[in-house]
Amino acid sequence: MLRRDFLRNLVITTGGLVVAPSLLSACGTSATSSGELVIGTPTNPTKLPANGEAIADGLAEEKGTLEILNWADYTNPEVIADFEKLFGVTIKTSIYDTEESAIAKLRNGTFKPDLIIGLTDTALARLSAAKLLQPINKSYIPHFTNLIGGLQSPYYDLDSQYTVAHVIYANGIAYRTDRIDSSVFTSGNGYDAMWDSAYKGKLAVLDSYRDTISLAMFQAGKNDVNTSDADVLSAAQENLIRLRNATNPKVDILSYQELPAGNRDIAFTWSGDILTALGYLPEGTPAESLGFWYPEQTITANDFLCIPKDSKAPVLAHKFIDYLLDTDVALKNQTYVGYQPALSTITVDTLLSSGAIPETLKDSLVTPEKYDSGQRLVSLSPDADALWLDAWAAFTAG
Repeated sequence: MLRRDFLRNLVITTGGLVVAPSLLSACGTSATSSGELVIGTPTNPTKLPANGEAIADGLAEEKGTLEILNWADYTNPEVIADFEKLFGVTIKTSIYDTEESAIAKLRNGTFKPDLIIGLTDTALARLSAAKLLQPINKSYIPHFTNLIGGLQSPYYDLDSQYTVAHVIYANGIAYRTDRIDSSVFTSGNGYDAMWDSAYKGKLAVLDSYRDTISLAMFQAGKNDVNTSDADVLSAAQENLIRLRNATNPKVDILSYQELPAGNRDIAFTWSGDILTALGYLPEGTPAESLGFWYPEQTITANDFLCIPKDSKAPVLAHKFIDYLLDTDVALKNQTYVGYQPALSTITVDTLLSSGAIPETLKDSLVTPEKYDSGQRLVSLSPDADALWLDAWAAFTAG
């Protein structure tokens, strides 16, 4: 699988604020057609501005082709084939590799999909401000109630007006159980393992400045992952340089491949990647060789499904969203994608009893309670983001 990069690189605002075009121009971001960006946070949820009406109830689904914009390898081909057979249609998939490129090509018309899969809330503000999305009509999505409660009305899109949650994940430490004893995470500060020189050359961190700088903060007992405090960020920078000097880490998003291949012993990564890693284990290597430590203080996140305003097959797009929220379909999709469906109907026990996830990776699964208790990365003001990027540059320069 070509794992997507969740870099949160929209440098706009903190809090549920509206940002004027002059500020966007000052930070090098083009103003959208509406001239404003509205961004919600967990402490200041937002109702997105209205953009037209949802499609009417009771319409027949379109025939022909459903065009989907998606990350590479992010939907099980068997799930797609089953939907095609069920509705007598053809699905055509276009691929994007960053949220920025997807938004640009949606705005200039290069991409004209009927459905988009996998964007996150940092992209939503610009999609909404540019009036690129149409409201969701939940009458076509009876499986909507399968979503975990906290994502039926998420902070970034209250009442799920324009989006429907898709998968959930958390940050943590993946490791080889045949090389590292799990006691290193439970005998003290588990984050300390990432600074252990015993793993020099066999350790990796995420190539995501917000996530990895947050790692340095958590290790030092700092928990504000959206801080604009220059002293806190300076300390995090020095802490990452200490990690670099001790372990010479790889900085990438390939641990889902490199851990099962045996090229790494330990990695700071997204929980979904260790589930994906199961599919990359060489023949004869047991699933029990992979482990995951889920920190008490960490980041949780999700991505979502949405329908462009100019979708040529909006009813069929709604039907595909509903299809993905069906418990059996979501389970089938999970076995290919790895990432965990954001459904209350797919519990930890469900994934374990189905055989999709081995007992040894139970700790990598995100329960609704874990999701709610996790921290969220929100977009930053340009000045604050510059501090984060400076810290990241100092770390990666070495």
